Amino acid sequence: MKRKIRLAIIGGGENSWIGHVHRTAARFDDQYEICAGVFSRDPKKSKRFGKKIGISKDRCYSNYKELAQFEKKRKDKVEVVSVMTLPGTHQKIAEFFIKNNFNVISDKAFAANLREAKSLYKAVSKNKKTLYALTHNYSAYSIVRHAKKMIEDNKIGKIEHVNVEYIQDWSKGETIKISNAKKIFRWKLDKQHVGISTVLNELGTHAYHLMNFITGLQGKSVFADIKQVSREIKMDDNAQILINFENGAKGIFWASTSTKGTIYGLRIRIFGTKGSIEWVQNDPNYLIYTPLNKATRKIERDYNEAGFSKKFTRIKHGHPEGYLSAFANIYKEFASHLRNKNKKSRYFYPTAYEGLLTAKFIDASVRSSKIKRWVNI
Repeated sequence: MKRKIRLAIIGGGENSWIGHVHRTAARFDDQYEICAGVFSRDPKKSKRFGKKIGISKDRCYSNYKELAQFEKKRKDKVEVVSVMTLPGTHQKIAEFFIKNNFNVISDKAFAANLREAKSLYKAVSKNKKTLYALTHNYSAYSIVRHAKKMIEDNKIGKIEHVNVEYIQDWSKGETIKISNAKKIFRWKLDKQHVGISTVLNELGTHAYHLMNFITGLQGKSVFADIKQVSREIKMDDNAQILINFENGAKGIFWASTSTKGTIYGLRIRIFGTKGSIEWVQNDPNYLIYTPLNKATRKIERDYNEAGFSKKFTRIKHGHPEGYLSAFANIYKEFASHLRNKNKKSRYFYPTAYEGLLTAKFIDASVRSSKIKRWVNI
């Protein structure tokens, strides 16, 4: 049996939902051993939680720089660092570890703004000893990857239209006021933590990456309308964006944190000259495929014509598989790439380049919304 890859966790402590997701995903396929970490900015809380999940006391560190300092000296040092701190710190922490020759898996967003994104991308590109992965997990659903393969195989022809939306209701129906905004949104009100745009860095980054991933297209220009909750509360909550893609296709993009009555509504529709496909994250095992002038078909992952999806699935068709499995696919692929650096295999996990593309889209959208004009990406 192959030795497990030694993994360190930065962030994702006791009350962190995303921390639980990452730790579970890392353990899904027995590829990693979590053996070190910094789980809180409070050293006592960090060490208490580390001990709770089985980390030895001497490897529960007070901060990420201390972790790097002491792990580098160990014969059994960690090989991969997984970053799940507040979004505004992702670039700084990931870049530090890349420069110190640690491989990195980072939660989104790639960076708080385009300047930081360029800096991190440069660091990742320069260091050929390390690998970097960004957990845009929606692109790792098995049937989503089958959708990408269908487009590569020209099943729907030349793409002409792409429609994506990722909408949520962060307030759970409450009317947002100055008196309750901090309680509801917490750190998301702080630009230092959330970056250039709350709605785009938190939700839009996933939606735009999904567009890029499935279609293989990059945006060329955008016309954006970004709104904030109110004049008093400085947090944008709704983004509606028109996109021109490089091949001439048109895109309609909607991300919102204020759509009352919705539950994590991520949906993408792609229309080509030979048909269309549609995927809805709340029904993740199925792809709706409509060939030109033929009946609409529901394609199930790992079943009949969806054979390509079987490469990324663990459970037989007819049984539900979803969010955690998608996260685990990224961890699994990253482990495979680490073990087979010299082999010419294709990997689908999101990279720093895809993070940079998304940062460029967000930056252009924010600029477009301010001047009310089309802006090149």
